[in-house]
Amino acid sequence: MTPEETLKMAEMHARRMRVFVSEGLKESDAYDLADNLLNRDLDIAWDDRRVCFECANHVNKLCVAKLDRRGKPSQQLRFIPQRCDQFNRKGTKK
Repeated sequence: MTPEETLKMAEMHARRMRVFVSEGLKESDAYDLADNLLNRDLDIAWDDRRVCFECANHVNKLCVAKLDRRGKPSQQLRFIPQRCDQFNRKGTKK
């Protein structure tokens, strides 16, 4: 990995940590989750799970793609890496 790539990955890790902490995750847990996502990004074959923060369907801490029994957006497990049929990466069209 080049020094530029290393710097980019470190910045991404720090940015993710800030978001996770601002959303209520403890700093140590935010660090671990950001670290796991960084490792996943380096080798997607290692882990193809996603977190809700990466999804365009994650709006105001709710999943607008998965509705509950009353037809309301669901409160998903946003800090838990998971596989989701409704996943739509932010910034891309499905």
